[in-house]
Amino acid sequence: MRRGRRGRAGLALELTRRIGDTEAMGEQGDLLARTRAVYAALNRREFDAVTAAFGETSTWDVSRWGLGTHAGLEAIRRFLEDWFGSLDAYEVHIEELETLGGGVVQGVVTQVARQAGGRGVLRVRSAPVFVWVDGRIAAVTLYPDIEEGRAAGLRAAGPSSQTSVQLHDAIVAAIRARDVPAHLLAPDFSMEVRATPATDYHYHGAPGLREWTSDLFEAFGPNAEYRVEEVIAAGAGFVVAMFAVVGRAVGSGEPLELRWPGVMWFRDGYATRAVGYGSRVEALAAVGLR
Repeated sequence: MRRGRRGRAGLALELTRRIGDTEAMGEQGDLLARTRAVYAALNRREFDAVTAAFGETSTWDVSRWGLGTHAGLEAIRRFLEDWFGSLDAYEVHIEELETLGGGVVQGVVTQVARQAGGRGVLRVRSAPVFVWVDGRIAAVTLYPDIEEGRAAGLRAAGPSSQTSVQLHDAIVAAIRARDVPAHLLAPDFSMEVRATPATDYHYHGAPGLREWTSDLFEAFGPNAEYRVEEVIAAGAGFVVAMFAVVGRAVGSGEPLELRWPGVMWFRDGYATRAVGYGSRVEALAAVGLR
């Protein structure tokens, strides 16, 4: 141990004082406050306070940045000292921070740094995922790709109605933007349209979702909006919702709307199947809620 270090118990108490009295807050608010406190200590280069939030076997994973994975308190401390030792200035700006359940905190941050002896300022945006266990950070992983980080956070949180809805929202947002969220789809992902016997189509994988999106919008002009009008039911592994596409028909320019109920299923943080039905009753029956 280096000389001058304070005891871990004292450091933990100091960290607790700095984030304030969070006992009256719910667990999620408490984890947000603790995570913000870690970033505040990092900005002050108070590495004792930072490592006090970690456990003996915790990991700090920056391998996606080519900086390795650091396991254990000493390794995390060495990484922080080496990294900050190469910088004249460093600060983290938190853009987003939310709890996903299961002790998982997910965020979007921008790191602003200047290397020692350098003149330029480096700005790096990333999506960190923290996993808290028994009041300590068991793991933190930094993702260069924001959407990959969000998806990883949802997977780490495990199955729940909350994570199902958040995954569902992310996929809907991508389709609305005419994108295909391949990173959120299981390898065996499939889609079916059962609205009528004449529309009993099947699509498979990310190419299938792209084909379905093209088929869906082909009758609409360029400004058509795809949206969820109602989440009818959600559970650990599924979302039942009412979907709509609203816009104007190609050619005539007349108002055109499509509405249908559908179900999307999830496993291990990925969408595995989606089905459009002819009625709410059929959609609810598909998840055993009829």
